[in-house]
Amino acid sequence: MELLKSIFLRKKRSKEVPEALHMAIMEQSLQPCFFGDGKLEDSFAGRFEVVALHSALVFRRLRDMGEAGNGLAQETFNELFSGFDDALREIGTGDLKVGKKVRVIGESFYGRAKAYDEAISERNDLAMKDAILRNMNVNDGFADVLAKYASQAAVLFDNQQEERMLTAEIDWPSVEEVNLWAN
Repeated sequence: MELLKSIFLRKKRSKEVPEALHMAIMEQSLQPCFFGDGKLEDSFAGRFEVVALHSALVFRRLRDMGEAGNGLAQETFNELFSGFDDALREIGTGDLKVGKKVRVIGESFYGRAKAYDEAISERNDLAMKDAILRNMNVNDGFADVLAKYASQAAVLFDNQQEERMLTAEIDWPSVEEVNLWAN
């Protein structure tokens, strides 16, 4: 009996970190400072864009942490896309269309993540701004703000202890600064 208990508890515990990391990404992504006039539209599409940006930044850092980071990135990715599936169903997408839409979202996500990763790896704010302008429906000024924010996040993540990131404790850039930069 103890063996079964330990197996089920381990599975539950192992799922807690990806769920917490998913929730941390969602909580930061849905901050009001990212939405509004000249910013992202507060819609499924707008929310997807800001979630994709935050997720790409987190997954980039996790990949640098070896096997444990790669595994956590994959588990968190699975949680993220399960959430997209749920959101599509909640807004009334029919069961037969959900799978196709999630596939399209996945392709969109990978394209964005690749573009953001390349710009961050080059430490090139202009490349990040260009990637943001290609993918998001934002004005030039807010693209500058998001590029600066993404660069700051990458630096914070690079300097954050791996153990904290692997336990879903993320040092995000200040949303107050986003508000200041946007005005």
